[in-house]
Amino acid sequence: MIDGLVTTTILERGVTFLGIDVLILGGDEPVFSTATLIQIAGRCGRSADRPNGLVRVYVQEKTKQVVDAIAEIHYLNNLGKHYEM
Repeated sequence: MIDGLVTTTILERGVTFLGIDVLILGGDEPVFSTATLIQIAGRCGRSADRPNGLVRVYVQEKTKQVVDAIAEIHYLNNLGKHYEM
């Protein structure tokens, strides 16, 4: 069985489900800014049993927003590794 939630960009605003993966469909659409993509990606994982999750962004073309979001997420994740407790 596959559980899923289909949502609008409201997912970026503090909705938390523990241990989830995130699939963004149409991530190249204008409604998805760099900040929005980063916030939505930040919903994945979020549990002690599964702190990481898979984020996939499905697009027809790589937009600047998508490329910038990926770069920022990688940067922040690497920065966070230096401050792990």
